[in-house]
Amino acid sequence: MSTNESTAEDRCTALVELPGLVKKVLADPEISQGVAAQVHWVEGTLYRALQQDDFRSRYGNSLRDLLGPGATALCRMTEAGELRAKELKTPPKGVTASLRRRSSILRRLAEAAGVPSGAISYPKAGLKPTMPSWASSELHHRVAEEVERRPAAPGKARFLAVVGLVLDTRARTGELCAIRITDLAPGLDGVKITRNPQADTVTTYAPEAMRLSSTTQAALAQWLPIRQHLVADLEGSADALLVVLRSNRGQGDAPYLQGMPLRPKGLIGSYRTHVQELKEEATRRGGSGWELPEGLEQLRRAVEEQQRAATPGALRVPAATPKKAGAAGQEARPAQAFGELVTSVEAYVAARADAGDETAPRVLRARASLREATWTAWARSDHATTLLVLRQAGLDHDNLAAAGYDERLLAALERA
Repeated sequence: MSTNESTAEDRCTALVELPGLVKKVLADPEISQGVAAQVHWVEGTLYRALQQDDFRSRYGNSLRDLLGPGATALCRMTEAGELRAKELKTPPKGVTASLRRRSSILRRLAEAAGVPSGAISYPKAGLKPTMPSWASSELHHRVAEEVERRPAAPGKARFLAVVGLVLDTRARTGELCAIRITDLAPGLDGVKITRNPQADTVTTYAPEAMRLSSTTQAALAQWLPIRQHLVADLEGSADALLVVLRSNRGQGDAPYLQGMPLRPKGLIGSYRTHVQELKEEATRRGGSGWELPEGLEQLRRAVEEQQRAATPGALRVPAATPKKAGAAGQEARPAQAFGELVTSVEAYVAARADAGDETAPRVLRARASLREATWTAWARSDHATTLLVLRQAGLDHDNLAAAGYDERLLAALERA
């Protein structure tokens, strides 16, 4: 840096005071890690702007200038794609979530400095269209066709499991990534989703047990053995349902290894990639009519819109609706469910002993009741307790299939 440049920056009051202001904002005990990262991000943008002679001479004399008219100028510059940390060839996309976040942080900095903010208030971007109502029914059919093809490619197998889960549960990206092996029902015919509603003051919700369609069950049955191979060499426990397909550098110094839990950003990117691949495959096979949204959130909203128009609660389990953790709704009465489970085991064992034939109607009815009791016990507790009750009631490991337990799930539970 030349002497003239050093002198100019020394005279830049805003540049000298900005670090202290950022430190003051970050000292707020209520600030989250995400917001703190955004503050540092905007701080970097301000520093890059102040390196420009014209911007520094206009708005660097004080924090009032920098966060007032300087913030307006900064917003206009970033709209035009300037001041990026990395040189990108992609053109600016107009009003984006990034612009809104940057503007919000600029207003936070101005408030902390006690000066008027010149940050532009951007309107919230409109939601992208989902898909026509007729396409949703067609989508279920198309996904079922792809599952029947039994894809061997790990990416496609995981993709179909994700689509099936969204169609059945309308889960958000973060909620999908939070699903654990223990959240799958014994026969893969259900899943527990822990909701994370946006703009909600409640931070913790009790899991919601939901039934899954036969298509999603088949997709999960295909994905679990592939997942088991991916986590085989992973050290420690491996309980995430959706895992990384191949190792890569990841972010920062943290490795992103094969078999590690898939993060929301990775899930969003892989979904977009496989949507395009699937559409191209269908076209090559002479297929048409695919209306699969390009964004995972668009797919979720399409499912939500369809369910809102249909009969409410069609896919919900009445005894396991979502409730705020710690609320009075926690009285799911697992003890009653375990008592019914023991009774069902005893009835099944007795029916099988009396009939001597696994295909006898009495045995089949007892097995169906046992599977439903097992499902309910899992929905109200967990696999470890349910399996313990089954064993104590007299059902050995070799007969867990009678209670509905899928072998692939049992293998994954053991690894987890």
